[in-house]
Amino acid sequence: MRPLIPITLASLSLPVQAQFWSELANPKVEVTVIHPPGMGLKVERLAFAPARDLNSRELADALTADLVQSRQVEVVDRAHLDAVLKEQELGASGYIEPATIARLGKLLGPSVLVIVNVNRSDLSRNQSTKEERSRDYKTKQDVVRLKRTSITSLDFSATVQVVDLSTGRVFGAQRLEDSPSLSNTSYEGFPAYPRDSDVRRLAFETAKVKVLRMLLAWSEVRKLTFFDDEVFGMAKAHQRLRSGDLRGAMDLALDGLDQSKRDKGQKPKYYPRAQYNVGIIRFIQGQYEEALPYLRTALDMQPDASIFQTALRECREAIELQEALRRSESRSEPAVRPEARPEPRPHPNAETAPAARSGPEERLQKLQELYKKGLLDKKDYDTKKAEILKEL
Repeated sequence: MRPLIPITLASLSLPVQAQFWSELANPKVEVTVIHPPGMGLKVERLAFAPARDLNSRELADALTADLVQSRQVEVVDRAHLDAVLKEQELGASGYIEPATIARLGKLLGPSVLVIVNVNRSDLSRNQSTKEERSRDYKTKQDVVRLKRTSITSLDFSATVQVVDLSTGRVFGAQRLEDSPSLSNTSYEGFPAYPRDSDVRRLAFETAKVKVLRMLLAWSEVRKLTFFDDEVFGMAKAHQRLRSGDLRGAMDLALDGLDQSKRDKGQKPKYYPRAQYNVGIIRFIQGQYEEALPYLRTALDMQPDASIFQTALRECREAIELQEALRRSESRSEPAVRPEARPEPRPHPNAETAPAARSGPEERLQKLQELYKKGLLDKKDYDTKKAEILKEL
């Protein structure tokens, strides 16, 4: 009698093998997932605090360049900030006192202040030697070579704080630690050390990514399987995807899905795939909520399919991240610009009460002076000027 155990094991492993080959045999497509800012808050305007040393200023400059290029946030010009600090005698040491933050908030308007401090940036160099043995097949003798390596390393540490200028509250703080290194190797004496600037660039690039993800929404590309079988138009839909025709691919996938509901003479594996492909195209289009039911139906039809499980998990995560992004945008602060705050109610004895503020003409003159000094940008100047002129 044939043993039962091997047969049982073989039958259990078939679905796993089939899934493995499905992963290899079918193409991958890219889906984009959007992450909210790490602070959970959408920043619309920011300024960098004056740097206390050269390393801190270099990192702040690199961040400023990337933020300006992103066009997702307005960055207060450094010359503008320096002028405000100098005008108000607030100092520029890199250490910002709470009282300074409050005064900056009144002068700069709705902004956050980013404080960057590089605490440690220590370079080190070392060398190593390693013996490598190989066989010379011509002479049949062992060959020994010395592999010499020169290494440049950096011990890097920095801190970043993001402060709300309107309240002085710290939105987020992060410590950045990194130990990048580069090496050169040679079999003919010790090679030159890698350049210090190259190693420092590695640390700064890593720090930049972490800080930018604190402040801005960022996207991530993930790869999922797409079925390109000849059945139910799946191969044609994939061809449209490759050419960038998402609408055409969706039309073909939906037609294939309708066909799968009428034609019951195909192999069972094709029916959940027709559902799945429609869900994946929705996913690619960024329609996460619409993709979910198709992916869920595919998994219900074949619960052990790891491809379906992965796609459904990724789609659910994309929905969660999308909701977190909406929440961050709804919590965008400050919600009310200082100039848009409601005016206080008049004193019951307004005729006898002392004037609470200057007249419109005087405020208009002061506004013009601030604009000429570069302490207000054109947008803020025009907005405030229009409000004062209404009173006149």
